[in-house]
Amino acid sequence: MTAYILVYCLLAIPAIFYWRRTQPAAWLAAGMILVIFVGLRHEVGGDWSGYILLTERINGMPPLEAARMMEPMYSLLTWLSAQLGWGVYGVNLLGAAIFFFGLFSYCAKQPNRWLALAAAIPFLVIVAVMSANRQGIAIGIVMYAMSQWERLGIARRAAWILLAALFHVSALLLLVLAVADIRMSRWRKIFLLAFLGVASLWLLSKSEGAWGRYTTVYVEQSQGAYSPGAVFHLLLNLVPAGIMLAFRKRWSRLVRDWHLLQQLCILAFALLAFSPFMTVAVSRMSLYLFPISITFIAYLPQLVREGPGRALARIGCTVGLGAVLVAWLALSNTAFTYFPYQNALFLRSSALDLPK
Repeated sequence: MTAYILVYCLLAIPAIFYWRRTQPAAWLAAGMILVIFVGLRHEVGGDWSGYILLTERINGMPPLEAARMMEPMYSLLTWLSAQLGWGVYGVNLLGAAIFFFGLFSYCAKQPNRWLALAAAIPFLVIVAVMSANRQGIAIGIVMYAMSQWERLGIARRAAWILLAALFHVSALLLLVLAVADIRMSRWRKIFLLAFLGVASLWLLSKSEGAWGRYTTVYVEQSQGAYSPGAVFHLLLNLVPAGIMLAFRKRWSRLVRDWHLLQQLCILAFALLAFSPFMTVAVSRMSLYLFPISITFIAYLPQLVREGPGRALARIGCTVGLGAVLVAWLALSNTAFTYFPYQNALFLRSSALDLPK
């Protein structure tokens, strides 16, 4: 697990020392390292075999037929990467670039951008995006939209969410955030929000069923890896959501985009109601709630008076996040799919899973 710990420490060190200046060169370098680390991974993540099989099947198809295999934009990116001879590595690299552009855009809005980024590494980046490339792209698009949320109107918010859904249909759930600001009667709005939520869960279930038909390994993994951990995945954001809602007066004064964050917190509790019945769907959709924990961690030291106490709070946050990463790598029943970490840059072309 050395590679994962080193990457985390790369971000934890500046998070502890809290670089007050923007440090654009260091910020850019961190982004490039993460894109290469995640985007050029080799045989890492539980979905690796599924994506290889999907790439092989799409490779020989006409583009329009390929677009119907999965979500259209992701299918076309996979088809293009296969045609260029890059296979899964090309689409993974582009997907990582899109994801980290969105993540970095969101983290840059936080009071300590490095601490915000460190908060995303253990679970969102390593556990989720290093396996689920389709949804990683959708999350990146959504997080970019959230970084610009107050500047976007309802139509533009919905447009970004619909674009994300072309890579992973689960993003449609976030239409409830755009609809929540539409002016209409309360009961009509409640009905519309409920309809969109249930429809998104149903569409995600159908989408994952299609993924299971096209990739022989995913059904077993979704039952073993995602379903039992659905509530745990949700709790990663549900706990900070509960704390912020319980002390909303203080947090509303502290957080710049409190209106959006409050809606995400409420959505987290809404998903909890579905967790016993649609575990895979809830687990997938809970990944869009990570702005909750990212913002919570980034602002947490701000609750402590300036001085040694705030420095200790930053240290406590980074050490705690590192402990979560080490515990998952050591104890999770799916962590074995992340070992050993290999990168395509350091392998011979004959060892790569390239299209034949």
